[in-house]
Amino acid sequence: MLEVTGLRVSYGGIQAVRGITFHVNEGEMVALIGANGAGKSSTLRALARLLEPAGGSVRYRGKELVSLPPYQLVGEGIALVPEGRGVFPRMSCLENLRMGAYARNDKAEIERDLEHVLAACRTFAVP
Repeated sequence: MLEVTGLRVSYGGIQAVRGITFHVNEGEMVALIGANGAGKSSTLRALARLLEPAGGSVRYRGKELVSLPPYQLVGEGIALVPEGRGVFPRMSCLENLRMGAYARNDKAEIERDLEHVLAACRTFAVP
């Protein structure tokens, strides 16, 4: 589903990511782990096209993404949501979740997805 091959990310002369290669299969959950400064955030920013990769290939469902602008990736189902930064701090959690579907037109499927997320949240709720 997602294939990353030889992805490189640089900030000027500093190489933050030096040729990472991995793949994620349909239905699989993968985590990037490593020390501070290991290149985790830089990798994710490059995948979401918020940083210009210095090299490598990123394919999602067989489509090369390295040359696409970020707004087109959203239509493909790829986005980066920064943790702990209050993306829309004056909106409720539910409003933030609905905002994530702004580019979709399938209202019934959106509601099913939202119920799936909320059910998962209830699973982890502390009594």
